[in-house]
Amino acid sequence: MPRIERPWRKPLDEAPTPELVFLTEPAGGVSLKRMKAPEEGRVHHDRQREERIEKCAFNKQLAENLVEDDPLGTDPKHGSPNTNQAFSLELARRRRLTQHFAVMVSKVAEDLSGWPVPGDDEWSVPALMERRLTRIPLNHCRQSRERESVVVILDTSGSCLPQARFYNRLADAAVQVGDVELYAAPNAGLRARRTARGWEGLADTAWPFHRRTIIFFGDYDGGDAVVEASGSNRVYWLCSEGGRYPSMTQHPWCTHPLSHFRGIYHDCNAEGDFLRLWRKIR
Repeated sequence: MPRIERPWRKPLDEAPTPELVFLTEPAGGVSLKRMKAPEEGRVHHDRQREERIEKCAFNKQLAENLVEDDPLGTDPKHGSPNTNQAFSLELARRRRLTQHFAVMVSKVAEDLSGWPVPGDDEWSVPALMERRLTRIPLNHCRQSRERESVVVILDTSGSCLPQARFYNRLADAAVQVGDVELYAAPNAGLRARRTARGWEGLADTAWPFHRRTIIFFGDYDGGDAVVEASGSNRVYWLCSEGGRYPSMTQHPWCTHPLSHFRGIYHDCNAEGDFLRLWRKIR
């Protein structure tokens, strides 16, 4: 193949290579430092802008995670010790209370026996007696029992004001656990019942329960109702009386002594007492 000739390339190939010259000071008396100043200014401005963006993002994230009732104020100044509350322990405490309350309810509900239902928990005596006629297999003579819900009654009277926050958390725990009949009972008189639609008022304040398992949180103000209910029910009394009255006989509203109570009694004046008692309740 003939070689392609490019007439315009020959003068370029024969031209001498120029020498590289490095200027220390550019012409016109302008220093090299002043020429670099605009570029350095842009870099410094960009750095300041990035720092402002990062600080705004941090402050926004901090504001979203701080608890609303933080008593230590807002974000401290740069360089000062940061003692703000970064997260709340209240949620963990409530979750712990709910878990312990659920365990306690499940423990006291283990022995509840309702109507027979299909299952494999116990032998069915009627099925065993009829087996001679029905000829059904032996493993078909098993059954279970319908579990009844546990009754939880909270004393909401003014005498239980020191326990108001604790009882409020117990009410929330009972709603979360489910399968619990929750009642508001100032001085042990039933006033309202918790349902799926909310609280419903009750006309009769007497306890209508029979052969039920009841957990009562309250003091001696309604002690007679609790003592009388323990005769036909299994009652757990977590009493918040404290040191107000040494005994029920000294309370002007009570006619029964505490010795007539046939249930299980524990002193429970605060949430800390409950967290220590839940293991003992059987």
